[in-house]
Amino acid sequence: MPKRTTHTYSSEDALPEGPESDLFVYYCKHCASHVLITEEDLELAPFIYVVDGALSSVAAETNPHDAPVPPCITQLEGGLVQVAIEVEDRAQRSAVTRVNADDVRVTVAAPAARGEANSELLEFMGKVIFIEGVLSLRLTQMTLQRGWNNKSKLLIVEDLSARQVYEKLLEAVQP
Repeated sequence: MPKRTTHTYSSEDALPEGPESDLFVYYCKHCASHVLITEEDLELAPFIYVVDGALSSVAAETNPHDAPVPPCITQLEGGLVQVAIEVEDRAQRSAVTRVNADDVRVTVAAPAARGEANSELLEFMGKVIFIEGVLSLRLTQMTLQRGWNNKSKLLIVEDLSARQVYEKLLEAVQP
Protein backbone atom coordinates (compact mmCIF):
# COMPACT_ATOMS: atom_id res chain seq x y z
CA MET A 1 0.00 0.00 0.00
CA PRO A 2 1.49 3.39 -0.94
CA LYS A 3 2.18 5.95 1.75
CA ARG A 4 -0.43 8.72 1.83
CA THR A 5 0.10 12.32 2.78
CA THR A 6 -2.77 14.57 3.76
CA HIS A 7 -2.49 18.30 3.29
CA THR A 8 -5.12 20.77 4.46
CA TYR A 9 -5.67 23.99 2.57
CA SER A 10 -8.51 26.37 1.84
CA SER A 11 -9.42 28.47 -1.15
CA GLU A 12 -9.27 31.58 1.05
CA ASP A 13 -5.51 31.09 1.32
CA ALA A 14 -4.89 30.70 -2.41
CA LEU A 15 -3.40 33.64 -4.19
CA PRO A 16 -3.30 34.17 -7.92
CA GLU A 17 0.29 33.70 -9.08
CA GLY A 18 0.40 37.25 -10.42
CA PRO A 19 -1.91 40.21 -11.05
CA GLU A 20 -2.87 38.97 -14.53
CA SER A 21 -2.48 35.24 -13.90
CA ASP A 22 -5.26 32.67 -14.08
CA LEU A 23 -3.30 30.26 -11.88
CA PHE A 24 -4.10 29.77 -8.19
CA VAL A 25 -1.32 28.56 -5.86
CA TYR A 26 -2.22 26.52 -2.76
CA TYR A 27 -0.09 25.75 0.31
CA CYS A 28 -0.83 23.38 3.20
CA LYS A 29 -2.12 25.23 6.29
CA HIS A 30 -0.20 22.97 8.69
CA CYS A 31 3.18 22.21 7.13
CA ALA A 32 3.28 25.08 4.57
CA SER A 33 4.26 22.68 1.79
CA HIS A 34 3.27 23.59 -1.73
CA VAL A 35 0.12 21.56 -2.52
CA LEU A 36 -0.99 22.44 -6.02
CA ILE A 37 -1.35 25.00 -8.77
CA THR A 38 -4.60 25.07 -10.73
CA GLU A 39 -6.47 27.24 -13.19
CA GLU A 40 -9.69 26.76 -11.22
CA ASP A 41 -10.73 28.93 -8.30
CA LEU A 42 -11.50 26.16 -5.81
CA GLU A 43 -13.59 28.57 -3.74
CA LEU A 44 -16.32 27.99 -6.32
CA ALA A 45 -15.95 24.18 -6.29
CA PRO A 46 -17.53 22.19 -3.43
CA PHE A 47 -15.19 19.17 -3.96
CA ILE A 48 -11.92 18.43 -5.65
CA TYR A 49 -11.00 14.97 -6.84
CA VAL A 50 -7.41 14.13 -7.64
CA VAL A 51 -6.82 11.20 -9.95
CA ASP A 52 -3.93 9.00 -8.80
CA GLY A 53 -0.78 10.06 -10.66
CA ALA A 54 -2.38 13.23 -12.05
CA LEU A 55 -0.25 15.63 -10.00
CA SER A 56 3.47 16.09 -10.35
CA SER A 57 5.92 17.95 -8.16
CA VAL A 58 9.09 16.97 -9.99
CA ALA A 59 10.06 20.46 -11.24
CA ALA A 60 9.92 22.15 -7.84
CA GLU A 61 11.74 19.27 -6.11
CA THR A 62 14.59 19.18 -8.61
CA ASN A 63 14.97 22.96 -8.79
CA PRO A 64 13.46 24.99 -5.90
CA HIS A 65 13.85 28.17 -7.98
CA ASP A 66 11.07 26.87 -10.27
CA ALA A 67 8.60 26.96 -7.37
CA PRO A 68 6.26 29.95 -7.15
CA VAL A 69 7.10 32.77 -4.75
CA PRO A 70 5.46 31.90 -1.40
CA PRO A 71 2.75 34.15 0.06
CA CYS A 72 5.10 35.37 2.83
CA ILE A 73 6.95 37.37 0.14
CA THR A 74 4.50 39.81 -1.41
CA GLN A 75 4.96 42.32 -4.22
CA LEU A 76 3.41 45.64 -3.17
CA GLU A 77 2.61 48.70 -5.25
CA GLY A 78 5.38 51.20 -5.92
CA GLY A 79 8.14 48.63 -6.39
CA LEU A 80 8.07 47.44 -2.78
CA VAL A 81 8.34 43.86 -1.54
CA GLN A 82 7.02 42.77 1.87
CA VAL A 83 8.66 39.79 3.59
CA ALA A 84 7.07 38.18 6.67
CA ILE A 85 9.91 37.20 9.01
CA GLU A 86 9.89 35.10 12.17
CA VAL A 87 12.93 36.09 14.27
CA GLU A 88 14.73 33.93 16.81
CA ASP A 89 17.10 36.04 18.92
CA ARG A 90 20.12 34.97 21.00
CA ALA A 91 21.17 32.36 18.43
CA GLN A 92 24.79 31.32 17.83
CA ARG A 93 24.91 33.22 14.54
CA SER A 94 22.73 35.12 12.11
CA ALA A 95 21.23 32.86 9.45
CA VAL A 96 18.18 32.28 7.27
CA THR A 97 17.00 28.85 8.42
CA ARG A 98 13.74 28.36 6.51
CA VAL A 99 11.56 29.83 3.78
CA ASN A 100 8.00 28.53 3.60
CA ALA A 101 4.50 29.78 2.84
CA ASP A 102 3.97 31.45 6.22
CA ASP A 103 7.27 33.18 6.90
CA VAL A 104 11.00 33.37 6.49
CA ARG A 105 12.72 32.09 9.64
CA VAL A 106 15.84 34.09 10.60
CA THR A 107 18.11 33.69 13.61
CA VAL A 108 20.16 36.56 15.02
CA ALA A 109 22.80 36.53 17.75
CA ALA A 110 21.73 39.79 19.43
CA PRO A 111 19.10 39.86 22.18
CA ALA A 112 15.72 41.44 21.49
CA ALA A 113 16.22 44.02 24.24
CA ARG A 114 16.74 47.67 23.23
CA GLY A 115 16.23 46.91 19.54
CA GLU A 116 19.59 45.17 19.16
CA ALA A 117 18.04 42.19 17.36
CA ASN A 118 16.19 44.51 14.96
CA SER A 119 19.41 46.33 14.06
CA GLU A 120 21.26 43.07 13.49
CA LEU A 121 18.35 41.69 11.46
CA LEU A 122 18.34 44.72 9.14
CA GLU A 123 22.10 44.58 8.66
CA PHE A 124 22.04 40.82 8.02
CA MET A 125 19.14 41.00 5.55
CA GLY A 126 20.99 43.75 3.67
CA LYS A 127 23.88 41.32 3.17
CA VAL A 128 21.57 38.44 2.18
CA ILE A 129 19.50 40.37 -0.37
CA PHE A 130 22.45 42.26 -1.89
CA ILE A 131 22.49 41.75 -5.69
CA GLU A 132 25.91 42.36 -7.19
CA GLY A 133 25.98 44.38 -10.39
CA VAL A 134 22.24 45.08 -10.33
CA LEU A 135 21.90 47.20 -7.26
CA SER A 136 23.72 47.75 -4.06
CA LEU A 137 21.01 47.42 -1.44
CA ARG A 138 21.45 50.05 1.24
CA LEU A 139 19.89 49.94 4.67
CA THR A 140 17.82 52.98 3.66
CA GLN A 141 16.08 50.76 1.07
CA MET A 142 14.79 48.45 3.81
CA THR A 143 12.29 49.12 6.56
CA LEU A 144 11.47 46.84 9.46
CA GLN A 145 7.91 46.94 10.78
CA ARG A 146 6.24 45.25 13.72
CA GLY A 147 4.54 41.95 12.89
CA TRP A 148 1.65 40.05 14.44
CA ASN A 149 3.59 39.06 17.59
CA ASN A 150 6.86 39.96 19.35
CA LYS A 151 8.92 37.49 17.26
CA SER A 152 7.47 38.45 13.87
CA LYS A 153 8.57 41.33 11.68
CA LEU A 154 7.62 42.68 8.28
CA LEU A 155 10.59 43.64 6.14
CA ILE A 156 9.84 46.12 3.35
CA VAL A 157 12.41 46.14 0.54
CA GLU A 158 12.57 48.79 -2.20
CA ASP A 159 13.57 48.43 -5.86
CA LEU A 160 13.51 44.62 -6.13
CA SER A 161 10.93 42.11 -7.33
CA ALA A 162 9.41 39.44 -5.09
CA ARG A 163 11.13 36.79 -7.25
CA GLN A 164 14.58 38.40 -6.75
CA VAL A 165 14.09 38.55 -2.98
CA TYR A 166 12.81 34.94 -2.87
CA GLU A 167 15.78 33.61 -4.85
CA LYS A 168 18.27 35.46 -2.63
CA LEU A 169 16.60 34.08 0.49
CA LEU A 170 16.67 30.53 -0.92
CA GLU A 171 20.40 30.86 -1.64
CA ALA A 172 21.00 31.95 1.96
CA VAL A 173 19.08 29.14 3.71
CA GLN A 174 21.23 27.26 6.23
CA PRO A 175 19.61 24.49 8.29
